[in-house]
Amino acid sequence: MDVLTCPSDFATVAHATPARERGFSLVELMVGILVSVICTLAIMTAFAVYEGHKRTTTSSNDAQQNGSYSVYQLERQIRSAGSGIVQGDNYSVWGCPITAFTSNAQVLPATKALPAPFANWPVSMLAMPVVISYGGAGATPDTIAVIGGNPAYQVFKVGVTSTPAVNTVVVGNAFGIQANDYLLGVLPGGDCAVAQATTITANTNITLATANSPTTGLVNAVNVFDLGAQPNFTLFGVDTTSNTLVSYDLLQRPIDANAPSVIPVSEGVITLKTLYGVHTSGAAEPADEIDAWVQPTGAWAIAALTANTAAAATAVSEIKAIRVAVVAQSRLPERASDYVGPANVKLFTDQPAADQYVIPLQTQYRYKVYDTTIPLRNSLITTYF
Repeated sequence: MDVLTCPSDFATVAHATPARERGFSLVELMVGILVSVICTLAIMTAFAVYEGHKRTTTSSNDAQQNGSYSVYQLERQIRSAGSGIVQGDNYSVWGCPITAFTSNAQVLPATKALPAPFANWPVSMLAMPVVISYGGAGATPDTIAVIGGNPAYQVFKVGVTSTPAVNTVVVGNAFGIQANDYLLGVLPGGDCAVAQATTITANTNITLATANSPTTGLVNAVNVFDLGAQPNFTLFGVDTTSNTLVSYDLLQRPIDANAPSVIPVSEGVITLKTLYGVHTSGAAEPADEIDAWVQPTGAWAIAALTANTAAAATAVSEIKAIRVAVVAQSRLPERASDYVGPANVKLFTDQPAADQYVIPLQTQYRYKVYDTTIPLRNSLITTYF
């Protein structure tokens, strides 16, 4: 075995190792950093493009879902409009001013202006399946009022035989009227009143709940119509400050005492516009076919339709359907480099120019337009009853 014995041997071993252990040079580090930055920029660019497409898809889906859900809710409510009062046109119901109380407080006619966006709605309410408040020729939304009931059995008018007290009404046959059902009574002079039944005895005697009935009850009522336990006296409109389709219960029966008076239905809705589908008197088509679409103004405005005139009664009977257009907006704006949309959109383009609406748009948002026709089935069957 060799043994190192002198300092020169140690020097020989030391000089046998590398003379210097090197790291990266400054140039190498700078090149590496530059390559990393280029790769990062490429990845971020690809990610930004991906996020842009994702945002566009998501925004379009939001507008599509909000618009379709809004139309679904409106269609569901309007299709049932007039239920419980299907004979109303033949028994002096449609167009009569309604008096209603909830929890001992008068709610119809309203004692004060309604909350936004219904502040311009008349404080009185008239019994009609559907009536529309015209928003104007521009983008200002229309307002739709829907009245209907959900009776379990009784769908036709019930004749009143006597009203021995303000909290009692006696009818010829109360079959199908149940406790807690709301009744719409036709009063002398062309007025109507909503009252709530509490008990039914002998299948003829109906006791009324004083808290949810007029102070005079249904005294001198001629007929009553069963609206069921949850009648629908609802306004639909668009809150333009939040772009939300909202509803308002005119009878104000909140499930929760702390519930808001105006209920959001669907967000992302910028406007709601409507047309009446009418069959004009003397038209050659069958009585239930639509031969014209008209805006809810002029001869078809609320004041004209609810006037106590023969012309108003004729006009109401001519309404066979409602056409509704909803414009939904995406939640987030697009970048100008990704998308620039049209400045406006036209509604009801298949109609004459006078019946079309031009809706201005914000060009960085995506929009969906939903246009549907809803027949007023409970209005149509009055032809036969």
